[in-house]
Amino acid sequence: MFENLRSNIKDNRFKIIIYQDKVNINNFEKVLVFEDNIVLVLTGFGTVKINGSNLCITRLENYEILVEGVIKSVDLGEINV
Repeated sequence: MFENLRSNIKDNRFKIIIYQDKVNINNFEKVLVFEDNIVLVLTGFGTVKINGSNLCITRLENYEILVEGVIKSVDLGEINV
């Protein structure tokens, strides 16, 4: 039982959860761009580009970022801005 708990706590895999008005990314490396209409985040697997309006970062800690606002699209991969 404790081994499962320990493995979940130490989980360092890249994860993204997309909600209607927010995007949560775990285990990212760096925020590359932060503007009102675009947030570009570097991960170990490429980039995550969040397009929308009134975007703001409401959580930024321990390799976790939460972006809220009017989310129009989320693109994964190598993206040139």
